[in-house]
Amino acid sequence: MLLVLAFLLLADEPAPPEPQSETRFALSVTDEGAWAAGLRAPGPETGNLLLIQPSFSWRSGQRWRFSSSLAGIAETQGETSARLRVRETYLGFTSGDFDFSAGKRILRWGTGYAFTAAGVLDPPRIATDPTDRLNLNEGREMVTAEWVQGRHALTAVWASAGLLQEHHPGMRETVAFRYNTLLAGFDTSLIVAQDRGRTTFTGASFTRVFGEAVEVHGEFAHRDTSAVLLGGKYTMRSGLGAIFEFYAPGAGRHYAFLRAGKSRLRELPGWKEWDVAASLVVNVGDRSRILVLDVTRRMGNHLSFYGHAQTPSGKKWQSEYGMIPYAALVSAGFRVQL
Repeated sequence: MLLVLAFLLLADEPAPPEPQSETRFALSVTDEGAWAAGLRAPGPETGNLLLIQPSFSWRSGQRWRFSSSLAGIAETQGETSARLRVRETYLGFTSGDFDFSAGKRILRWGTGYAFTAAGVLDPPRIATDPTDRLNLNEGREMVTAEWVQGRHALTAVWASAGLLQEHHPGMRETVAFRYNTLLAGFDTSLIVAQDRGRTTFTGASFTRVFGEAVEVHGEFAHRDTSAVLLGGKYTMRSGLGAIFEFYAPGAGRHYAFLRAGKSRLRELPGWKEWDVAASLVVNVGDRSRILVLDVTRRMGNHLSFYGHAQTPSGKKWQSEYGMIPYAALVSAGFRVQL
């Protein structure tokens, strides 16, 4: 941290004569009700979730920036509880080819959509909710330094386990390095990380786009065991898209993910403000699976209504998704964005 501060003080780059400042504020309010059917264990069948999510960003010229995103959560499932999450709050500074930041940030080094093998600093992926539809992912307290020159980028990160230990007890202090470059059309990254008290993590990832319709990506990682991810995305001219991933996290486990969907159904009269997507997650080893359906209807630029449903299947109490204690879970809500 002292080296970063010293560089900022000694940086020999002329400041812009009249830095332009830009400030943005946004507010999102979401209210969602949930209903569970076919409960296999004692518990509430209904629940309600209220989210208030303000965000603020400030930028001064091309050098200084500040960003903060919060989430106030009030949840009722039998009992009512409330809590506040700080998703991100960090200060950044850019000087020439160097970029620095300090604070709580969300970094995504993994290229996977539903899974990640190389995303050592990424928020935990949830295959049934890869898009983080409620925007509840939290970053980690960290200091980052990045050097970018042409098609080469080198990033160094020190990340604290910090407050996230409450939700992820196994999380530890991490030092990580990432080298990214464009090689023969492949956006490629090499990653090395060290968690305090654990063996060294090594990983690699790539992304390659073919034409306007096909994208492939992959990841490899090794710590105590090896993990591999391979996936791709195909987008038709109509806007209909499909994503497929195969993930082997080690210990004999294998997963498959398939998602098909379309935004803004323009071809259907009266449906241009609708988004529809269906996903299937399969544990190949125990043959359990879960089907997920998302539907969103936008009303102008600020209001949207949505529905989310998931239904698991598999051997009861003997498979990963068969152990989920309900036959179906349906959520419906609305979101106001200002």
